[in-house]
Amino acid sequence: MAVANLPAAMAGGPRNPVEAAVQYHCAGGSRLAQDTHLTALHKVLALRSSTNLQDLVRIRFSGILTNCLRLGNNPSSASLIEPLLRDVLATESLGSFGGASVNAPGFILALRLEASRAQLWRDNLGKIFGGGGDMFRSQEFNGRRWNAGGSNFIWIIPARDWLLVGRGDDFAAEQLEYLNQIKAQGRPVPALEHNWLEADLASTRLGGWFRLLQPSRIRLTVAPNEDHLQIGARILAAEAIPWKAEPWQIPKDLMRGQIISFTVGQNVAAFLKMNPALSHLTGNPLTNQFYFWAMDQMPLLNYMAWPEANASNVLERLSTEAPAAFNAELKQFNGSELVRPPKGDALILRNIRVFGPVLQAVQGIDGQYLFLSSFPRSLNARPAPEGLLVQIEGRTNLVYYDWELTGRRLQEWQMLSKMIANRAAPENSPAGDDALIESEWLGGLAPLAGNTVTEITSVAPNELSVTRKAPVGLTAVELVLLADWLCEANSGPIHSAPPAGPASPLSGK
Repeated sequence: MAVANLPAAMAGGPRNPVEAAVQYHCAGGSRLAQDTHLTALHKVLALRSSTNLQDLVRIRFSGILTNCLRLGNNPSSASLIEPLLRDVLATESLGSFGGASVNAPGFILALRLEASRAQLWRDNLGKIFGGGGDMFRSQEFNGRRWNAGGSNFIWIIPARDWLLVGRGDDFAAEQLEYLNQIKAQGRPVPALEHNWLEADLASTRLGGWFRLLQPSRIRLTVAPNEDHLQIGARILAAEAIPWKAEPWQIPKDLMRGQIISFTVGQNVAAFLKMNPALSHLTGNPLTNQFYFWAMDQMPLLNYMAWPEANASNVLERLSTEAPAAFNAELKQFNGSELVRPPKGDALILRNIRVFGPVLQAVQGIDGQYLFLSSFPRSLNARPAPEGLLVQIEGRTNLVYYDWELTGRRLQEWQMLSKMIANRAAPENSPAGDDALIESEWLGGLAPLAGNTVTEITSVAPNELSVTRKAPVGLTAVELVLLADWLCEANSGPIHSAPPAGPASPLSGK
């Protein structure tokens, strides 16, 4: 067996530091399980559907990791990775991901493990690569390294109560620092006290929905707060954002009935990279104030309004611009299209089952609005509660606010997802089984989801502050998107990334 004095990560001496796509430190699932205040979350995790979903996700991600990391030729690689993922989810861990290489991005992961679990990692990696690996020493600790070709090598270093695992040499400096701290302090970094999770993300290094953001770093924290999860984030843009607050023009007389969801935003487009087809569209609500609310009387009773000084003229231009910009992609996506009726006083999204969203120009007490409705609104219902509106009125740094009864909205987002997609997985197919697991999990979670409140405020020309308080941490639409992505059901309108075509509304391409 070959023996090296140092891992390849250190053999070439100091390297230029690599900007990680993701850095994180998590106290582990076992710590959440010990927090007796998180009653709703504990009930969710105790659901049989949650266990089924976790099993599915571990199996699927084991296969993904096997393919992405190119872990040897052993056909049992995925089953050998699966128990290791259990450790990652359960125990305290930290690490950096996304090195310089595109084809084989590097990472480093440190896990607090008992000796028996650390030995399992060594044994399983040995089975995957067909051998015990090459021995090396770093900072007086013995490690093993398996070369999968070129710079794609996997290494592990047991260090007291910790196990370091990584690929390549992109994070050589972090490896050295972790081992030095373990040798001096018994752990690679100080323990998390109040926060359960701390993370730092580089939007430019991440795909999916992160590519919609202006280049920025995101500093994320998650902490238990009584019976809720308190989520906070600081979004630090690379440059100052030209955002300016305007007095709120809330369509109070349009908002009538029992509201179960209320969302507002003000010029959120300033913080996004949008497709020119949308950014140059007349009457774009993302460059304006917008108000979205949902009612409780029946499913899918949703409305949206945004102020326009000459709403009828704006609608006239939109009736020509919007179909030209989006109909080709809408027809390809789900067979729907934007049409202008013969009278020309509305814009309709046609060919969606059950309902047809309609955009009209309306006159409110406080001015004119473009008004989007899924069904006709009630003119005699009670006004929106003042306790909800005072969350918005008078605030000069508020970019986005969202409140919802998450369980009620969850049911509607599931329904809306299937309707917009206009398709379903065939029965007795793997995708159908995954969709059933997803549906059972979301259905069991709904009664436990409670209220979710999210606020985004501007605290500096290049900085946003995000706060979220929720029993399970996510909103209804986020839960549907997450479940859809985890199960790879591909039955919802939006998956792991925004549409990538040239006419995609939110794509910067």
